[in-house]
Amino acid sequence: MAGKKKTLFVSDIHLGAGKKWDWFDPEIEGPKLIKFFEYVTARQSKRKDIKEIVLLGDVFDLWVCPHDKEPHTFDQIIDTHADIIGVIKKMSDTVRTIYVNGNHDYQVTEEDINRAFDGKVMHIGNRYQRGNILAIHGHEYALFNRPDPKNGGPRLRLPLGYYITRLHTTLGKKRGAKAGLIFQIIDESFQVMGPEKLPESVLDALKDTVEMITDENTGEKYNVKDFTMGHICADQEFGVVRDRYGNLYDDWKKSVGFWKSTQMIMCELNHLGGIADQLCRDGINIVVMGHSHDTKMDKDWIPKNRIYANCGFWCGFGEEDKKEDNAHFVQTDGRKVELYSLRNGQAKKEKTLEL
Repeated sequence: MAGKKKTLFVSDIHLGAGKKWDWFDPEIEGPKLIKFFEYVTARQSKRKDIKEIVLLGDVFDLWVCPHDKEPHTFDQIIDTHADIIGVIKKMSDTVRTIYVNGNHDYQVTEEDINRAFDGKVMHIGNRYQRGNILAIHGHEYALFNRPDPKNGGPRLRLPLGYYITRLHTTLGKKRGAKAGLIFQIIDESFQVMGPEKLPESVLDALKDTVEMITDENTGEKYNVKDFTMGHICADQEFGVVRDRYGNLYDDWKKSVGFWKSTQMIMCELNHLGGIADQLCRDGINIVVMGHSHDTKMDKDWIPKNRIYANCGFWCGFGEEDKKEDNAHFVQTDGRKVELYSLRNGQAKKEKTLEL
């Protein structure tokens, strides 16, 4: 077992199209990310100890855009980050590279990945499994971020989280609209209004917050009437979106039951450990996720001998209170699970757990 090759997992890079509102800053995060992929390539050349690397969702970001701006396309992201795409392609020449979808990139298809990486990166959908290891992004278990077949038709399936992200982006980083704002709104709305009213309560709270600020270009207060959808679909009226998702919790409760639908709310508050417990069956006892932007590792004995690890994130977004979760990756050989950070181009082991 000592010489067994490792699988690496990295998630939540959030490459955008070079806009001022992007979560990923090419000048700040770009060099660090490039150093990581160069590290993987150099390590494989020297040690040949890597079985594969899994890009575990939200590598590309098709959600982050103000509600009144035209969303960017996948091709615009690729053009913006040609240097990063290039270093991933070089890495994939010697390291098997696998792509798993998250929520901010759930529209990204196998065709997109083949085109972007010249067929060198394998797109496998939403789930990675090898032996006793299971890896998913994690959004599939969150109330607002799980693709919703009822809304937008079978092709689009836009979850409510898409529209929440658009309003949140309008607030802007300079206005203190950190990720914690959404968690605060969800938590307070849940406690005050209850689960049934949660979707519309969160939308209304964000709309009210947006309408308290002024448009940087016009100097006037915002009036949130529509979501500009550009190439995605026809523009969506705020009221129509609000009504469409009004029964979201009840719909899922009818579909999956009270306990699981309530747990989906807890996942919106980044409590993913319980999901890892549920996934440990049929020989699975190592679960890796992203999504929450929280680096985390824990070991449970119920279910027996389970390890859960979260990859953290690689974008900036001005999250000073979470900077210790930035630039991390997880690796495992099926027995030992290790959490690493990348500092000055060097991998530093932060924590190890063993089955």
